[in-house]
Amino acid sequence: MQSTSWPAVLAVLASVMLTGPAPARAAEPAVGAPSASLRVSPGLRTHNELESEQLPVFTQAQELQGNPDESVTLTGDAQVRRNDVILKGSRIHYDRANEIMDAQGSVRLLREGSVVTGPSMRLELDSDSGNFSEPEFYVAATGGSGRAREAEFISRNHTRLYDAMYTGCPCPEPDWWIKARQVDLKFDENEGLAYGGVVYFKGVPILGSPILSFPITDARKSGFLPPTFGITTRSGFQVTVPYYLNLAPNYDATLYPSIYARRGVQLGGEFRYLRPTFSGEIYGTYLPNDRERRDNRWYYNLQHRQSLGGGFGLAWDLQRASDDDYFRDFSRVALDRAATVTLPQSATLSWANDYFSASINPVRYQTLQDIDSPITPPFDTLPRISFAGQRYNWNGFDAVMTGEATRFVRSPWLGSIQGLPDEKGSRYTIYPTLSYPIARAGGFIIPKIGVHASRYDTRFNQSQYFDPNSGVGGVTSFDVASASRVLPIASLDTGLIFERQGRLFNRDVTQTLEPRLYYLYVPYKDQSMLPVYDTANADFSFAQVFSENIFSGGWDRIANANQVTAGLTSRWIDSASGVERARVSAAQRLYFTDQRVTLPGESARSDRRSDYLFEVYGALTESLSGQATVQYNPHESRFEQASVSGRWDAARLATVYTAYRYRRPSFLQEGQEQASVAFQWPFSQRWNGVARLDYSLRDSRFSQVLGGVEYNGGCCWTARVVGQRYAVSSESSNTALFFQLELNGLGALGTNPMETLRRNIPGYQSVTPPVTPGTPFERYE
Repeated sequence: MQSTSWPAVLAVLASVMLTGPAPARAAEPAVGAPSASLRVSPGLRTHNELESEQLPVFTQAQELQGNPDESVTLTGDAQVRRNDVILKGSRIHYDRANEIMDAQGSVRLLREGSVVTGPSMRLELDSDSGNFSEPEFYVAATGGSGRAREAEFISRNHTRLYDAMYTGCPCPEPDWWIKARQVDLKFDENEGLAYGGVVYFKGVPILGSPILSFPITDARKSGFLPPTFGITTRSGFQVTVPYYLNLAPNYDATLYPSIYARRGVQLGGEFRYLRPTFSGEIYGTYLPNDRERRDNRWYYNLQHRQSLGGGFGLAWDLQRASDDDYFRDFSRVALDRAATVTLPQSATLSWANDYFSASINPVRYQTLQDIDSPITPPFDTLPRISFAGQRYNWNGFDAVMTGEATRFVRSPWLGSIQGLPDEKGSRYTIYPTLSYPIARAGGFIIPKIGVHASRYDTRFNQSQYFDPNSGVGGVTSFDVASASRVLPIASLDTGLIFERQGRLFNRDVTQTLEPRLYYLYVPYKDQSMLPVYDTANADFSFAQVFSENIFSGGWDRIANANQVTAGLTSRWIDSASGVERARVSAAQRLYFTDQRVTLPGESARSDRRSDYLFEVYGALTESLSGQATVQYNPHESRFEQASVSGRWDAARLATVYTAYRYRRPSFLQEGQEQASVAFQWPFSQRWNGVARLDYSLRDSRFSQVLGGVEYNGGCCWTARVVGQRYAVSSESSNTALFFQLELNGLGALGTNPMETLRRNIPGYQSVTPPVTPGTPFERYE
């Protein structure tokens, strides 16, 4: 409610009224000065470079009486105008002797797009006190409006409204409003206090308090935020009443007291800070004696980012939960959060300049286990030291070197609980490369050579690995003290780009044909005795098929290679907009030698050709698009992976998305077959439906069902009811139901599902249109 700072506006206006005609005289040319004249401004604009006292003041009335040294009276359509403020009335009188200003008869006060009207106004300038009878006001900054029986100016920074009503709804007949018997506005503190305040919706009181505190401007202010509430099957009915603390311009805090019907009272809080060289967030929750588990439940997340100067930086991310089921029990509308598996506790000290960078990064993980489907926790890295150096276009060469020294540890207590061996060890790697890229408009050729060197110092006493050649159940044990590996890696990447003009979907397009060949050579070296810390098979994809290793992660295995990858891509690019309208790609590897390097327990490939990769993308129209990626095994005549999706954006608030994903089970990788459909669709002018269904054909169950309705109440309010059922483990699910009432200009009551809807429904749009900010001349007269 910025416009309610009326005393300051009127005081400034009254102080300059004494010299009303003076600006016109000041505009006359001085004797001997060049001739000057008034010019028409090309548009309305503010003059921020001038102080308020320097702005010219203009008066207009049918009759002007009085002496500027004593009193001035403007009668008949009286106006006092300045660039930043306008006062209108049937009669405006200024008594200089008593420092009193009176305005009567249809008084209108306009400033920065805000308007205040009423039958009369009186202001005593020496004490900054007075009143405005029966004021009606419009607040440009928020789009709100209201009225009161009387506005009393107690001081320059304190105004009191009696029997006030306010609404942020711009409709002629608002659907919601706030009533209070008295409202105190303290501008120097940016605080408003409403006594006996009640929020009405459709004439029904829905929220009230003996005292309501709120900010006067859009600046931050301490106070209660709208409550959130909902129902879940794991925690029952839940309600949270946040309290915001505006501690300083650069740091604040929010308290989150919550009540869970089945579990108890949870206390939560967040603290944020921001400085020129560092920033961070601290978040935590604590629920004593959970009635369901008979135990204390808690979680914390500490994040910090800092610039130390000289290219140095410091950061940490510390997260921990009380138990494996914390996120399953306390996640609301948040499938991704309920599926959290690992929580890191890490710190990073980094340094970088134009050519070099280095970091030290110790990480310890907490693995949240699903009792029905346990996983092997990752190794802690205590620490990981990495460095990189690069020099591009160095006499035509690109020189890059990366390296790493990592200490891997698996906690003994974790090993004893899950039956894992006490494994620990160190890995040192360095990988310098040199390439000579030759790129032209019609193609490129990039020869590259490098040497990857590794050393392992291990203490894997009686570590168990799966060896298909072992005679006892495929299990072998060994004790390795140290091992080294040095491998040269050479590659040649080439491609051509052909273009021609054509037509597609009745549009002028540029069609390209882009053949690509990638040759890779890596000699064989026995690596079966090297430990595997953080390496796995990489997904076979267009990004991986042109890479140097079939394994991803930390290069604990480097596959021998004498192979060439052939790829072909054709694109159709809109000649007018440059948008890619369609794309077709295919790729396959040709092997000249058998695979001899594998992960423990993995069977080696013996085929001379890899699977086929196909990808098709098309934006058939401005609103309809689709994409398909397929991995086909010609040796077994079957699909290994497939992903097909389509999207139709029919209009605003109307979108449909479908997808199908398939992955055949493979070594250390579970299979997947899932169908998804999501949409946002208007059922009528007011009603809109939203839904997302993910069905696992492999498990014969829904992994997620999300659905809801949204009602657009016009310019004043929006209501949403959203329900979600999602899997929190391999055997159990959580069901949640949440309601939200969004009052435009005030806030939202209930749990906000917007982020979940945007994440799960591609193309989702809010039914509440964005508010266009006003200008200082919004209601210029």
